Amino acid sequence: MDDWCDQQDLVPGGDLIYRCSKCGKRLHPRKIFGSDGELAEWRLPPHKKKGHKIRAIKARKRKRLNEKAL
Repeated sequence: MDDWCDQQDLVPGGDLIYRCSKCGKRLHPRKIFGSDGELAEWRLPPHKKKGHKIRAIKARKRKRLNEKAL
């Protein structure tokens, strides 16, 4: 089973957090340098996709239960 997401999106800049277009995980982009040493582009790093959506769903569920308890 392959836990790694094979998508590596190009993004316009490195100051924001971007979502992977395939799995939806939020990531900080990395600088990719060209052969001459200058900054060529920003790209989302390799990442694992497993468990991200499950944790987000559980967190929303816990938040709703806590709001109902109050």
